[in-house]
Amino acid sequence: MKQDAKDALGQALQEEELHVEDVRGELFVGNRRGLSFANYKVDQADLRARVDAQDKKIASQDIKIASLDIKIASLEDRVSSLTRSLDAYKLLRSCFISTFKRDKLANATEADRRIIAEGNGWAHGGDAVVDALLYTGTGGRRDFKAFEKLYGLPPHIVQSIEHKETINVLNTHAGVVASEYKTGSDKFYKLFAEFVNLFKESGEGYEEGYLNGNPTDVTHAYWAFVNCIKDEVTRVDQ
Repeated sequence: MKQDAKDALGQALQEEELHVEDVRGELFVGNRRGLSFANYKVDQADLRARVDAQDKKIASQDIKIASLDIKIASLEDRVSSLTRSLDAYKLLRSCFISTFKRDKLANATEADRRIIAEGNGWAHGGDAVVDALLYTGTGGRRDFKAFEKLYGLPPHIVQSIEHKETINVLNTHAGVVASEYKTGSDKFYKLFAEFVNLFKESGEGYEEGYLNGNPTDVTHAYWAFVNCIKDEVTRVDQ
């Protein structure tokens, strides 16, 4: 029995002859099946490295796509602003013709009178978004202090604001401070200044979500200003 076992062991060793091979720059010792397994493990590691590299490329592409989305959104905003600007200009030119008919030809219609009234509203009221466009480009206006006295914020900040309620507040203040027909009280201007200052300091600056969720100091300042308008703005008799 001992001899049979010894013979069987010797035969097994002969069948499982050991080999030495270079596998991806490293020496491995073993039988054919073991060396095949070593290559398999290396192939798996190489595959994982390739997958990781591909994941990084995909992540990089995602960042580029996100950046393009931001640029597209910015361009859409600019087109929207330019459209509003063109509409305002067309209205003012229409007002010019209707005023000529009223003052020189004495044949203005009811439609002309509506155009004149609406045009005067555009010309004498505030329009922060359109007016901010006047300060862009090399040939743009440079009297930034005048703009800030009207709207409380510099033009480049106004251009970035998408919150309609905030724009309405800025327009309301401008419409009063520049008007010959109405005036605001000290309280009116004080509450506007408080709103603007708190809005500047909100979040990381100019946080537009103050009317959503839990009320903040900006929320309270907004409503304090809006609610004071009916009592703190009065008509000036000419």
